[in-house]
Amino acid sequence: MRQVFSQIIPSLILFFSCSLYVDEDKPQIFFEYTDFEVLKLGSSFSDILINKDGNLIFLADYSNNKVLKIKSENSMKIEDQIIIGSHPSAMDLNSQESEIAIALEGESKIKILNVESFTVVNSLPIPLMNVNDLIFINDSTIIVSSNTDPSCISLNINDGTVKSQSVLNGELAIDKDNDILYVATTSSIKKYNWDGNGFAQDQNISDPYGFIGSINHCMYEPISNSIFLCISNKDEDSGVQHVYSYNASNMTFAGKYLTKSAGLATSVSKDGNRIFIAPQDADEIGVFIIEFDHETKLEKKYYLSAGNLTKRGLILDTDSGYLYALVHIPGDDNSFEPYNNHLFDLQRIKI
Repeated sequence: MRQVFSQIIPSLILFFSCSLYVDEDKPQIFFEYTDFEVLKLGSSFSDILINKDGNLIFLADYSNNKVLKIKSENSMKIEDQIIIGSHPSAMDLNSQESEIAIALEGESKIKILNVESFTVVNSLPIPLMNVNDLIFINDSTIIVSSNTDPSCISLNINDGTVKSQSVLNGELAIDKDNDILYVATTSSIKKYNWDGNGFAQDQNISDPYGFIGSINHCMYEPISNSIFLCISNKDEDSGVQHVYSYNASNMTFAGKYLTKSAGLATSVSKDGNRIFIAPQDADEIGVFIIEFDHETKLEKKYYLSAGNLTKRGLILDTDSGYLYALVHIPGDDNSFEPYNNHLFDLQRIKI
């Protein structure tokens, strides 16, 4: 009897100790890139474009000196690619979507790429270094911005004529009629009117004390006639944690979209009602692209991405209902080679 009792006591102790244990740890949720629709590319990208039909996407492959043409019908795939020159930093499509102008940060050149043949049809030297942005004014003229030179230039891509413009450097956006240029500097947005030959600064500018920081993305939205601005700075305590919008007519402050971290890129639906923003920081279980309502400025939906996001790395195809985002998937950093610390892939998200 004593032997049986001595066997029962340890068993009871074990039973009660197990029954009293409460697991208060929150469940960990892990997502692999195979859980998402991702085209593996593994490179650092500086810009992304999509055509009006939404079936072609173009990527400026900064680290490999390439431009990629992605076919987005059905499954995503690389349709073509071309070595373009030293570090392509920005791109823009002309109105006919027949040519792409490409700025080269590592060279003082602009390359013109034929969309159909995917061949370089023109290479134009410019008197700027460290080019960071460009945009078509019309099908023969582009405006080019630099990180280091104090003012922009206009470039005729047909004859190579360069003209210095009284336009401050920064991130560029243009209105639907292509006659008003908006330039986002580190502290304000300047507005310039095009007369067919040159720019004159408009009297309306945004509040020069409204922000200070690096511009990640500047976008014009025609339906609401608004400018959207993604800004970041290094001050974690007082850093910008929202995306600004401005009235494009008089440059008054139109509102902010609270993202709780710096905005990296933004895209807007064709009706102007849905604002999609790529934030810099992750949530508890991942990085989400946030959809805001234009009128209320409040969050509507969240879309989980496969990894961290990047500036200028978000586009929207409203017709097919897809977001395309450049994502940095953990585990991609697998060597000590140059530019291999932040490698990105292309993710498609149904909205």
